[in-house]
Amino acid sequence: MSGKPGRGAQAARLRGFEPVADVRARVLVLGSFPSEASLAAGHYYAHPRNQFWRLMSSVLGQDLLQADWPTRYAALRDNRIALWDSVDACERAGSLDADIRQPEANDLGTLVARLPELRRIVFNGATAARQARRLAESGFEIRVLPSSSPAHAAMPFEAKCERWQEALSERFPADEREPAPDNPRPATRGRHRSVAVPINLSEFAGVRYLHFGTPWVQGAMLTAHPNLLVLDYIQRMMAWLLFLSPPAEILQLGLGAGSLTRFVHARLAPSRITVVEYSRDVIEVTRSFFALPPDDARLQVQCDEAERFVARPALAGRFGVIQVDLYDEEARGPAVDSESFYRDCRRVLAEPGICAVNLFGSHRSFAPNRARLSAAFDGRLLELPPNREGNRIVLAFAGPPLRIEWSALEQRARWLEQRFGWPATAWCRLLKARRRRAVCEV
Repeated sequence: MSGKPGRGAQAARLRGFEPVADVRARVLVLGSFPSEASLAAGHYYAHPRNQFWRLMSSVLGQDLLQADWPTRYAALRDNRIALWDSVDACERAGSLDADIRQPEANDLGTLVARLPELRRIVFNGATAARQARRLAESGFEIRVLPSSSPAHAAMPFEAKCERWQEALSERFPADEREPAPDNPRPATRGRHRSVAVPINLSEFAGVRYLHFGTPWVQGAMLTAHPNLLVLDYIQRMMAWLLFLSPPAEILQLGLGAGSLTRFVHARLAPSRITVVEYSRDVIEVTRSFFALPPDDARLQVQCDEAERFVARPALAGRFGVIQVDLYDEEARGPAVDSESFYRDCRRVLAEPGICAVNLFGSHRSFAPNRARLSAAFDGRLLELPPNREGNRIVLAFAGPPLRIEWSALEQRARWLEQRFGWPATAWCRLLKARRRRAVCEV
């Protein structure tokens, strides 16, 4: 299995390399497909601008840039790191992953079966991860790292190096496996705003979880039924359906594992949904591992900053509902929470319209966040009390004043329970207890 890493290339169809691996490997690094320079040299990552060997030099504490190829591969094997690509053969003009055509996947199943100590799969870029979705279901810890390719130049080398060092520095003691957590569903505290965090996956009892370098769950999907809403706070984000029928257009700020996006796309036709997510890696991982459908007439996913997106004048009055879930990776409060941001959300809402915001009720950010949201929406807020994990969903209303009998809301809640299986009547009781009025007015 540790043979010479080169099988050459055919005239019309390119073919990649054999894996660099032996039976001691505990981490497998998977790229996408060798560049033109690598194919010409017959070795992995031979393009002088590719940062892979520079990254490995930092991770392993060896100057591999000046070493010959046998020494480089020996250093990987000695540190129990295996190396391969997701694609075995393809057609491609140039070296960009985007130009890969007619890909033929490598037999990853056979390779990992021959690596008894393998614990972790590390993907060199989101394209590689997209090619190997099934590995997430095989019990391995999954990491998706920023690509070492010169085409991935948006992130400074130092930031890339930190991510790679964290993913490769621990090669797991031979007699120790990482134990399954006692609580496979840690407290749910939202999303991240930066690409400079690890993207990890875990799976337990048929539920796949998304993490951003911490134990906190950033999203989840029931693999057998991807369009069900698994997490309690995600269900509560849909509480706007108590007051409003699905509008023509919905805006989702923050993608996470795509739960709300999948649900709206599958269950709330003909509503169109626009998703704004800052991290292209998150978009790729969600498409690869969390069944996010491709863009179509009813779904558009944009890689952009939420604050900048809603500031666009042309969007005024466009969206009937906005769903805001923009936490940072350490769950220390929403990543975007200025009053100007909330006022822009109010401006792009249609009338009537509702903005549903996930706040963290037990954090010091809650009170100022609520105050800014209240100022932007003239005090027209309804909020659910915090759930067990601390998430507090606040609904902010735009348009004519709303006055509705609690009995009518309870009837709507029972319909939502029957249709979607959510505890909507409990939400209605919680709202009524907090308002303490004969009718619901907002």
